[in-house]
Amino acid sequence: MDKLDCIHTFISVVESGNFSNASRNLGITRDQVSKRIFYLESLFSTSLFTRNTRKMDLTRSGEKFYQRCKVIIKELDLAANDFIYDQKYPEGILKINVPDAFIQTCFSEIISNFLNQYPNIEIDLLFSENSVDINKNKFDIILKIDDEIKEQDIFLLDTYKRNFYATTTFLNKYGKPKSIEELRKCNISLYSKSDLKNNFIDSNPQLICNNIEILLDFCQKNHSILFIPDFLAKRYEDAGVIINCSEDIFSSTVHFYATTPYGSKIPKKVQLFLDSLKQHFQPNTEAL
Repeated sequence: MDKLDCIHTFISVVESGNFSNASRNLGITRDQVSKRIFYLESLFSTSLFTRNTRKMDLTRSGEKFYQRCKVIIKELDLAANDFIYDQKYPEGILKINVPDAFIQTCFSEIISNFLNQYPNIEIDLLFSENSVDINKNKFDIILKIDDEIKEQDIFLLDTYKRNFYATTTFLNKYGKPKSIEELRKCNISLYSKSDLKNNFIDSNPQLICNNIEILLDFCQKNHSILFIPDFLAKRYEDAGVIINCSEDIFSSTVHFYATTPYGSKIPKKVQLFLDSLKQHFQPNTEAL
């Protein structure tokens, strides 16, 4: 039997005067009221009421229990009101882990727009290339870029391609690779050491660096071709600084997704941030 239902019933009996009035107030039968009071008395091995034909009086133990129950119910109501308030007016700290790659992209805009919309939320943002434990580090959200999605209950935000890029000068000098075999003969630069696990070209990179500006400078000096995700290359490709030189022979898919430790019971502030991410990366779809 549910203790909280029994406590509510006990308070109603005390304040309405008898079982019959309590049953009407609670919308349950008199027999149910009696069973709930009996359950409490059995649980604590004491009588809560002295009964006679005219009225029901509290025993000394019953009086103490009544006062305690009033506090319990009041605290429960306050907790429920706090929860409702938090859902309607979210506030507090939101701890987020983001891949290093997004330092150089759109993430400052996403954060700025979110905080303008929800000024009572504070964001604790950590950029990291290394995988972190979401529970050990108490993150609310971890964003990941990976070839494979191994977690369950993820929020897929986008899918990218990793391609090879080079300058026009480099391609004019060495020629555009026409096959995987020709790619293997090129000097290659990587954004992340994790790309080495996909050693599809069987080649040692000249440079591994998680700073796109350094990679581009190295590329523009015609030392190598770059193997980077298209979201990092887009701005420079649009400006004509680099050219995709592998779209016809090779590309690798990576997924951008979010994970949380909350399962299906996601706090309001976390859900709002996930909605903001979805709106930014998939503006033509419904929010999460």
